[in-house]
Order: sequence, then structure tokens, then C-alpha cells
Amino acid sequence: MGVSTGVRDIFANEWAFAALKCDGSVVVWGDTGKGGNAAMVANQLTEGVQRIFATIGAFAAVKNDGSVVTWGDANFGGESQAVAEDLRRGVVRVYSTVRAFAALTDRGGIITWGHPDCGGDSKAVADRLCTGVTRLWATSAAFAALTANGDLVTWGDPNSGGDFQAGASSLSGSDVRTIFSSKSAFAALTRNGSVAAWG
Repeated sequence: MGVSTGVRDIFANEWAFAALKCDGSVVVWGDTGKGGNAAMVANQLTEGVQRIFATIGAFAAVKNDGSVVTWGDANFGGESQAVAEDLRRGVVRVYSTVRAFAALTDRGGIITWGHPDCGGDSKAVADRLCTGVTRLWATSAAFAALTANGDLVTWGDPNSGGDFQAGASSLSGSDVRTIFSSKSAFAALTRNGSVAAWG
């Protein structure tokens, strides 16, 4: 498998492993349908990989050039063809729920893919995620983002925190100091020391 030497880090989802080697290449094993087989993108994983992120059934690798390579179960974010052009450059970090990914770009934009009910579809709030996002958090099925102008944006399963208006409608992003997440809820610590929770 090529992991007897030179391994820098190991990443895992529920069914497979991905080893990042010191030369920037990746070696995978485990359930072939859940990320244990990267044959379709093998030529993109031979060098330059900086870090790997995972849902419970797929992986996303961020490369030194800011591009993203995905593999694994399409229902868990392993297929990103719909946003392939957006993932060619500029990505600095990837976040995940159990079945979807969200990539933060160097312009503060957000790119999402994966299961739409778990945060993989952000079309409803896309105009607020084009630029300026400074921080991002995730529950098991939703994302929450803060922008530089104080906007709080959530999407994904409302029962997992995808709609802060449902439980914290009076909360303003400009009041938020930071956000914490559990499996199915978010809690925002505000600048005046109060807490607003939803999910």
C-alpha cells in the first residue's frame, strides 16, 4: 500500500483511511465505495496534497495550488463535478458535515457540495457567501458562517442548526464572538456574554 515509510499524517472516515505522505502523495485503503479506492483521481494525488478532510463516507484533499480533489461515495460528498471549476484554485480550508463539504476560499467565498439536506446545497444563501466569510462551523448536517460585515449565515438541515432564525431570530452576526457546535445544534457566544442557541 506504500505506507511502510514516509507517512506524515493519517485521516479517516467511518469506512476508510487516507495516508498523506511527506512527498505530498496520498495512499488510501478500506471500503472501496467509501473512499478506500481513489483510482478515478489517482493521478491528482501523486504530489502536492497539503491536507485531507472527510465526511463519513468520502474525502476531500486540498492541494498546494488551492485546488481540491474528492473521492468516495457521491452521496457523502465524494463527487464534486457540479462545482469542479470553482474547486480548481483558491481553496484554503474545507469543512464537513456527515454528508457534505464546504470549502472556504482565499476571497472568503464558500463552495458547497454533497448531500443537499446536509449542507451540500447553499443556493438559497449563495449571494451572502460569495465573499467575506471569515469563520465557518458545522454540526452533523448544517453549516454556520460569519462574514466580515457581521452577517450570520446558516444552511443545511433546520433540525441540525441550518436555520438560526427558527431559534435565535433576534441574533445578529455582529454580536457574535464565536460559535460552538454539537451534533445537531449551534450555540453562539455574544459579545455581551449571553448565549443564543438553535438547532
